[in-house]
Amino acid sequence: MSEPVCRLLRTKSEQPLPSGDEWLPWTSGESSTATYWCLATMEAAGPDGEFAHPHVCAMKRACFERKE
Repeated sequence: MSEPVCRLLRTKSEQPLPSGDEWLPWTSGESSTATYWCLATMEAAGPDGEFAHPHVCAMKRACFERKE
């Protein structure tokens, strides 16, 4: 099972969507053309200055926020 992705990560091409009481996970994060941004900064980097991407926006980052 893959690591949870920060709830603040967004991209135009793929969104984690609620399904009943659970959030459906990011399905791939493999797109070579997707542009990701952080809702906290509204930029391509998070509050910690690191890039916003589903492979790195995970629990190990200080700015990570779990889906509620």
